[in-house]
Amino acid sequence: MKVVMVSAGFWPAVGGAERQALELARALRARGADAIVLTRRVGGAAPREEVLGVPVRRLPVFGTGAVDSLSFLLGVLGWLLKHGGSCDAIHAHLAGSPALAAALAGRWLGKPVLVKLGGGRGIGELAASSRTVLGRLKLALLASLKPRFLAVVPDLAEEAREHLPGAAIEVLPNGVDVDRFRPVSPEEKQALRERLGWSGTVFLYTGRLSWEKRLPWFAKIWEKASAGRDASLIIVGAGPEVIPESPRVRVLPPVDDTAELYAAADVFVLPSVSEGLSNSLLEAMASGLPVVASAVGGTAQVLEDGKTGLLFDKDDEKKAVQQIERILNDNESRTRIGAAARLEVERRYALPIVVERLLDLYRGSS
Repeated sequence: MKVVMVSAGFWPAVGGAERQALELARALRARGADAIVLTRRVGGAAPREEVLGVPVRRLPVFGTGAVDSLSFLLGVLGWLLKHGGSCDAIHAHLAGSPALAAALAGRWLGKPVLVKLGGGRGIGELAASSRTVLGRLKLALLASLKPRFLAVVPDLAEEAREHLPGAAIEVLPNGVDVDRFRPVSPEEKQALRERLGWSGTVFLYTGRLSWEKRLPWFAKIWEKASAGRDASLIIVGAGPEVIPESPRVRVLPPVDDTAELYAAADVFVLPSVSEGLSNSLLEAMASGLPVVASAVGGTAQVLEDGKTGLLFDKDDEKKAVQQIERILNDNESRTRIGAAARLEVERRYALPIVVERLLDLYRGSS
């Protein structure tokens, strides 16, 4: 099977869509499928290259804003019409202008097209598009071309049905590499912590530093709940949000390989106001970390409070403090919840499971 993945951005960009495009393409190739990625060319990137074994074709774009988007749309459409006749399926990551090109090409070539939706309910691409005339027109055009839409959780599928009436919508979660992201022995953990300079109970966040993650709010609550404890909050990522640092709250730049960070940490945190299905959440769970998180979107649909994580309502500061204190005070619960989280990921979100389902969708199965 040959699959063309279309993504507006790709490695070395490190957003959720880019990470999933790379991981799925690698997993598909490991499964024997011929998966290639079609993306925009930025900076001095080569037009043809391989990224971790995945062939990548980078198309030139021109101008900024709408001109950039239009040039990429036309570039994707032209490439697919020229080269896509030999492919078995086209898979677009996010419902932007490249997805329109993919859906048009798929219609003309008679190829199945999948469009993966991104973002959390109320703040993601569907909600943003619905607020403008051009955005609503884009969604209407996309729905009329009848690709199959992929939502990572039922919560996002419900929103998609509101904005894309009559569209075929499937729920397919993100996948995680459970061999790369795994629990480590106490000896390995200690060695990693010594190298990183970490001590005490380490709470970790990895991902984009943006308003919807509510990191300044959580850091303030965390300082209150952990006062007098040998504990630290490590925030790893980049973005527009500024998080005040303190002796026990550190903000570090993003790294290429986060597996060692999860392995060295004790607790993962995700205090978002809305979520689809966070890659970082799945990676932390696969690494055997208990999660303290707001009960929103996909997070609430993946985690079972008290079993695979500890949840609080997004505006319930008192409950958030209680959950932080609980995980600090009870090492046994921390171990039990982390182990249950790992088992849940192995059962439902391991990459091989997701890829098998994806291959069925490429073939047109429901």
